[in-house]
Amino acid sequence: MKLSKITAAILATALPTSVFADQNTLEQIIVSANNFAQNVRSVTSEMHVITAEEIEAKHYTTLIQALNTLPGISFTQNGGLGSSTSILLRGSSNNRTLILIDGIRANDPSSTTGANLANIMIANIERIEVIKGAQSGVWGSDAAAGVINIITKDSPDTFINAEAGSYNTRKLSVATTLKAEKTSLALSASHIETDGFTSYAPRGENIGQYEDDGYDNTNFSAKFSTDFGENGSLNVTHHHTKALSDYDAEYANPNSDGAVDAQTDLTSIEYKIDNTKLTLQQSLFTSNQKESDYTDNVEGTTQSIQLTQQLGNLILGTAYSYNKIDSEKPVYSFPAPTYIKTYQNQLIQKTDTTTVSAFANHSHEFEGVVFNEALRWDNYSNFDPKFTGKIGAKFPIDELSSISMNYGTAYNAPSLMQIVNPWGISNPSLKPENSRELSLNYTNGGFTLSLFDKNIEDLIEWQSSQFQNVEGSTNIKGYEISYSKSLGKIDISTNFTRLKTEKEDGTPLARRPETQIGFDMTWYATNQLDINLNAQYIGERSEEHYTQNYSVWNANLNYQINKSISAYLKVENLFDTYYQVIDNYATAERSAYIGVNAKF
Repeated sequence: MKLSKITAAILATALPTSVFADQNTLEQIIVSANNFAQNVRSVTSEMHVITAEEIEAKHYTTLIQALNTLPGISFTQNGGLGSSTSILLRGSSNNRTLILIDGIRANDPSSTTGANLANIMIANIERIEVIKGAQSGVWGSDAAAGVINIITKDSPDTFINAEAGSYNTRKLSVATTLKAEKTSLALSASHIETDGFTSYAPRGENIGQYEDDGYDNTNFSAKFSTDFGENGSLNVTHHHTKALSDYDAEYANPNSDGAVDAQTDLTSIEYKIDNTKLTLQQSLFTSNQKESDYTDNVEGTTQSIQLTQQLGNLILGTAYSYNKIDSEKPVYSFPAPTYIKTYQNQLIQKTDTTTVSAFANHSHEFEGVVFNEALRWDNYSNFDPKFTGKIGAKFPIDELSSISMNYGTAYNAPSLMQIVNPWGISNPSLKPENSRELSLNYTNGGFTLSLFDKNIEDLIEWQSSQFQNVEGSTNIKGYEISYSKSLGKIDISTNFTRLKTEKEDGTPLARRPETQIGFDMTWYATNQLDINLNAQYIGERSEEHYTQNYSVWNANLNYQINKSISAYLKVENLFDTYYQVIDNYATAERSAYIGVNAKF
């Protein structure tokens, strides 16, 4: 489906805004936010869709760059491309957000921070769905703060992109689909490499005086699909990513050497007959961290089998998942928990857990009001069983406006690596955190207002070289405002986020910006030329110094050469603002890139 540029821009800013703005277009948008395909009008939770048109117009390189344009989302990063990255979704950190790539879980059980967002490039993406709020009732423990589902291309067209620019960055991607009657095979590949810049940089210092930390990322994807008659289908998907990233291994030494060689393989086999679907998935993660005197080899594995039955708008399902980590580095902790293997009083970081789940999702409409309900039971091998759920309702006011309300409970079980923690002190007593969240959304044409309030018991936080539970209740609340308007040849959108976090002792959570403002304007000068200007302002943050009270502006110029080929220029950090998103870690200076897109 091809969206207009105006519609794509509106969608990327705030989907609820457009729900009543373009009914014909929205009737065609199918999302999977509730673990089954449904029209966006029947989703009560606040969600955003970043389309392929938006991605191609702004020429994002990483997933983080695209997500950072949305209200309520900020990020932290220890340097440039490939460095450790985490998103903050309404103040909740990375490991509380489920990341899916074509429906396959990308959250790594051998990581302390969930999915490795640093290695998710944005080439060959059809759309990104972001659903906010407690989603454990649908997806389980990983989705306490929300879900991000990345859908790759399977268009009959062939796409090629080539780009080069600052920091000796080179990027190439290609995607195509082969089709024959009821069978299709979508193939895509991408590669990016850059000399980069130093990851560590003392605040205020010129980053050019230190050695560069380079990055290299290669991705291959394949999606095979075939239909059996009118009622059966088979889908097989595989994603392979290999990345090598340099970093500064010694604290406060910008010229020290370290590197991480990481590989990810995500595989899914889905068989569907009538309304019954069987899904097998496997996610493999390998990380070799190399420093001057040692190498850490860490492997993570997630395997799952899921069976669902759709009865009208009701989805019933059951699932079994197996998680395993394998690390060569021993850690001492006494006494060891019974589910972690030991040898001569050392924790052996080769351990596994299982989860058995049952769930029900329902969506229906009664006298014009849309309802979403979900209930899930998870039985963890290393923690007590848990029920979670959510309920939402959307009340239409007129053709342009609506009010929706959502309430959900969530559960965030600590990962095995958070408990074992080879980079600090293990904590066998670490408990799961429980949360409940209420949100309220109002939309009217291009205007959206969202309020949210979340309370978390036993929040898991890094303290004193280990992960610990924060005593008592932690509160996260705030509001988001977004507005989009088309003025003939000019599209304008803006958003504002206000966030307040408070632990039981009155202190805030670290690194969350209290205020965030986004701005985007595109001028369609001619049928061939458009110019985009976008910016983000970050207000006060707990680390202070260069991590707060700054704005970064970016510009894009797109020129359609002919029906198949377009060229572009993008300039990031247009006014060369000096800023940091983590204290003493570098960000890019003003940088420019030129590229060519071909579609045929």
